[in-house]
Amino acid sequence: MAQLILFGLLAVLGYLGSLYLWPFRPCGKCLGTGRNRGSNKKRYGECRRCRGTGRRQRLGSKAVHRGAVSLADKARERKAGKR
Repeated sequence: MAQLILFGLLAVLGYLGSLYLWPFRPCGKCLGTGRNRGSNKKRYGECRRCRGTGRRQRLGSKAVHRGAVSLADKARERKAGKR
């Protein structure tokens, strides 16, 4: 039972680490090209979902980055307070 809990904890930590390292995924509508499906050489239109970037933010990546920034800010405050 303990091994199962440990495995689940490691899986969650791995997923959170991947969110921190790779916060974006390819857009599903334009398949990462940034172009509208109806675009061709003469007529170019940006994908409405990703606004032409070809990337979408992964679920949970904003929260992970906010948490990392707040931890870094707290560490800086502690370091500045000790001086």
